[in-house]
Amino acid sequence: MIRELIDALRTRCAPGARTLGLAYEAAAIAARHRRVGASWAPHLAASRETILRGAERCRKRERVLVIGAGACLDVPVGELAEHFSEVVLADVAVSLVARRWQRRSGGKVRAIAWDATGVLATFAARRASATAAEIERLLVESDPGEPPGGEADLVVSANCLSQLGLIPADRLDAVESDEDLSVRCTHAAARRHLAWLAVRPGVRVLLSDVARLDVAVDGRELEHRTIFENLMLRAPDKTWRWDLAPIPEWSREWNRVHEVGAWIDGPA
Repeated sequence: MIRELIDALRTRCAPGARTLGLAYEAAAIAARHRRVGASWAPHLAASRETILRGAERCRKRERVLVIGAGACLDVPVGELAEHFSEVVLADVAVSLVARRWQRRSGGKVRAIAWDATGVLATFAARRASATAAEIERLLVESDPGEPPGGEADLVVSANCLSQLGLIPADRLDAVESDEDLSVRCTHAAARRHLAWLAVRPGVRVLLSDVARLDVAVDGRELEHRTIFENLMLRAPDKTWRWDLAPIPEWSREWNRVHEVGAWIDGPA
C-alpha cells in the first residue's frame, strides 16, 4: 500500500489523469504483478510475441508507438529499439520503468504522458457536475488528435481497450446514480479508439481482453462475462487466457481469468 502511494506520486501523468486516480491505478497494476508475476508470465509473453509479429510486417521501421505502455511488462521495448529508429511509449501515467528506458536508450526511446481518449482533463474538471448523458457524449465525440510523436510505422494498443472508458467513468459522481454508465462508457471509448486506430497508415496491433471469467479451483467456470458487444471486430488472429487474479487476490474461492484477443492489421 505504501509503495503504491509512493510510486503513484512519482508517476508523471497526462492532464486530469491523477485527479481520476489513474496514477494509483498504474501503481496498483505493477504491485499486483510483483505478487502474481508467475501467473501473468504466459500472457505477457504472448503479448510481446504478438507485438514483434506486427513489427515483422512493417515496410519501414522509423517509429513505433505503444499506447498503454504502462510499466512495459507486456512490451518488448529492447527488441523494438533494436529494429526501429524511435520507440514512443505513451500512457496516461508514465511509469518509472518507461522513464528508465528513455534515460538509458540514447534518445531512441521516448516516454510520453498522453490521453488516448482526449477527454480526461474535461472529466477531471467536471467530476462532480457532469451528467451521465454528457459523459457518454464526450466519449462518443472524443478525439485524441494526432499520435504523440507523429504517425508511426507500427502502432500498438497494448491491453488498454477495455479500460479507456471504464476507469475514468468509475471515478465520476454520475456513476453513483447510473449503474450502467461504466459499461456504456467502456463501449463508447472502445469504439472511438478503434476508429482512431483504423485510420493510422502503418501496421496496427491490438491486444485486448474480451471476456472476464470466474474459475473455481477445480477448473469449473462459475461465470463468464463478455466485455464488448457490437464492436464489429473480426475474429482475432490469436487468443489466450490471462490469469489476472489467482486465488486469493480477489477471492478465496475463485480465480479471475481474462480471455485476450490479438489482432494485426495494416500493410503486409
